[in-house]
Amino acid sequence: MITLLVPYIHVASQERQSEIDSLIVLYRSAGRNWNLIAERFIEIGEPAVPALVGLLQDSSQSQWTRRIAAMTLNDIHSPLFVQPALELLLDRKEDPVLRNHVTAGLKGFDLSHVSEELWNLYKEQTNEFYRLNIAALLASSDTSMAYRAYRELYLDSDGYCRQQALKNLAQLRPHESTHWFMEGIQADDWMTGNLAMDSLVSTIHFDPDALLRCYHRSGTPEEVRWRIIYILGHRAEQAYLDLLVEALSDPGWLVHNEAAVALSRMPPGQVLPAMKRMGEGSGWEIECRAAWVIGQMEDF
Repeated sequence: MITLLVPYIHVASQERQSEIDSLIVLYRSAGRNWNLIAERFIEIGEPAVPALVGLLQDSSQSQWTRRIAAMTLNDIHSPLFVQPALELLLDRKEDPVLRNHVTAGLKGFDLSHVSEELWNLYKEQTNEFYRLNIAALLASSDTSMAYRAYRELYLDSDGYCRQQALKNLAQLRPHESTHWFMEGIQADDWMTGNLAMDSLVSTIHFDPDALLRCYHRSGTPEEVRWRIIYILGHRAEQAYLDLLVEALSDPGWLVHNEAAVALSRMPPGQVLPAMKRMGEGSGWEIECRAAWVIGQMEDF
């Protein structure tokens, strides 16, 4: 049985290598259909890595061909790709776009032996998306360097990069997450603000007093006050009735509407007495809001 099995394995290996060689030939001239070929490479997995690495390292190939080889290797995500990817990433003579592409293939691997090189590479970059990718590699290389990198990105970026920096700062140091999320809900860009808001709804590291101080602080923008009411209205504790009732009188449309919705989800026995008090001499607009909350509860 063994004597029959060994030749079969050898033949199967030869056939697989022949298929890999054929796919490499197709890759050299691949256009928009490259992802169809990539799917087969990914199915083959690690046995395809050496041939793809050879294609990636061949500087005579077009940048397009080398990039699709890099993206396919990223998806296979093999340890066999780590060293070739590092060599390309740290080679300043290579195309910056290609170097950026290989970062995805390095994420999650232990890169502690190249911490300083990665930090130097991070400091050299001006493109915030490239810096974000290098920071992710630092997270599996040296967490203190990663923290410094993400802190810089949070302070210097906006939109997606700032949002991702905030998320990673909280992951690297969970005990500091409340501080960073409090920073985040006061951010100017909605991506960062909404990530921080949703995170404070579910985090176990929670400081309600910090939210209350921020809400009552003079000059806190309406959008930030709205985020605070949203957070407190969605926390499982539901112990913030007084602030939600107070927010029903907030001049900000976002704020008093969010407060009304939050109150309508709370137990009627807690909310109805406060709403009935508000319905007496509080002014027409506030009385209407209280009446709406009461109506929502009476419907159920």
